[in-house]
Amino acid sequence: MLPRDIALNKKLLLIVKNLYTMERLGVMQVSAAAKLQGWQTRLLVTDGKSHAGIEEQVNGFDPDILAFSAMSPEYPYLARLARRLHQSNPRFTLFGGSHPTFFQDIIRQPFVRALSFGEADVSFPRFLEAFANGGDYTGIRGMHFQSAGDVILNEPERLVENLDDLPFPDRFLQVDDKTLADFSRSHIFMASRGCPNQCTYCFNHKYNRMFRDYGPIYRRRTVGNLVAEMKEVRDTCGMKFAYIDDDIFTLCSRAWLEEFAELYPARVGVPFMVNVHVNAVTLEQLQLLRQAGCVLICFGIECGNEEVSRTLLKRRIGNEKIVRLSHWIHDLGMKFMTQNILALPVPDPLAVDLQTLELNVRCRPDYAIAHIYFPLPGTELAAYCEEKGYLGAGDGQLPERTNSFSALRFPSAKDKVRVQRLHKLFGLAVNFPVLRKALPLLVRLPAGLVYSVAFVSWYGFSMRYRLEQSRKSWNETAYFLKSALQSAASFFRRRDICR
Repeated sequence: MLPRDIALNKKLLLIVKNLYTMERLGVMQVSAAAKLQGWQTRLLVTDGKSHAGIEEQVNGFDPDILAFSAMSPEYPYLARLARRLHQSNPRFTLFGGSHPTFFQDIIRQPFVRALSFGEADVSFPRFLEAFANGGDYTGIRGMHFQSAGDVILNEPERLVENLDDLPFPDRFLQVDDKTLADFSRSHIFMASRGCPNQCTYCFNHKYNRMFRDYGPIYRRRTVGNLVAEMKEVRDTCGMKFAYIDDDIFTLCSRAWLEEFAELYPARVGVPFMVNVHVNAVTLEQLQLLRQAGCVLICFGIECGNEEVSRTLLKRRIGNEKIVRLSHWIHDLGMKFMTQNILALPVPDPLAVDLQTLELNVRCRPDYAIAHIYFPLPGTELAAYCEEKGYLGAGDGQLPERTNSFSALRFPSAKDKVRVQRLHKLFGLAVNFPVLRKALPLLVRLPAGLVYSVAFVSWYGFSMRYRLEQSRKSWNETAYFLKSALQSAASFFRRRDICR
């Protein structure tokens, strides 16, 4: 069940930089576990707030623990914020999330008292219990600590094998005097954890190596548990659309999917989206998904050049297989969108990106999402970029989002700018053929600012209106517009992408 606030004297303030128009399951899961122990929790979203405003909110809540959730692009900003908060009013400061998992040395920062790495479902509740009772928590697995000037490093905690044992994420986590459920009627869920693929640009291959001795990497909830959560969110939060955001939803048995196709429409009945993998989905599975009420499929094309896809990205997927999947979805009358990576570390990135565009044109998705390649620290492809000179070890801050600018060094500065312009036009060009003929000219025009505004507008309208096809309240529309303006502002701060 969704936990309720209990007014006790222990308070946990969860801090993120941005929600990106969607709930963050990690912080909601942590909040749910904390509330079960009687902690009061709040969420502070820092984007758009001054340091004085942030400090005022922190002091107003007066938390016992500041818990920062950090992805790698966000960490530099959040570290600066944590340092400043520590200098003005030292509190117990903890970092968790994907970046601390892969870069555990940040426990040595003077403003960090604790670090949570990997899955926190077991370790974090144990820590909160010991902290609240004044006990010794420094030996808890899955966490590192600074205590009396010493750094205490612990072994990883075992992965949760039975996901049904976990509390449902806290959709009523308070943020800006509202709950997360107030911002949107679209909600995110996970039916499973783990991905067996070894894509070089993704963190999963490193994560799998780190935790392979601590339990099964891939785990799946029972149908009944997943449907119970989704029904509760529908009934309590007014859900109109659901994103089941597993890496690969169709990594399941036929019996599991058949049960889901029977129970979900009967008990929930809300339109939903899933992610699939071209090598891990069948026509029969798509038919069962349609029967269940799925209206939107998402899958990765990533790169239209088969050689680059196979060798550089380790995605062994033939283009004809991608086209066949597209035909299946079209024939079933379902909508779909594709994921694509541009500005890859190749000698001629513009030519490769145009091949990716052409493959998308063949597939005719309802929307083609384009990301500029992000050299995620610690991944195999990021190491390749450093080795080949595409990314220097001393390069400046990485982009905060994969839709802003390329962090790579290319032989031709002009080609880099043109690839960034193509990225902003990619989704529009796939949906509007008239633009494709003009692309050779458009990528040469110094109109990056115009293209950025067009990109943000088309992306937001497509994702929240065209594809969901659910009515939005004025509050939702205002929230999405605010997020879109923040995204546009991130472009404006970079002169090199506005040319």
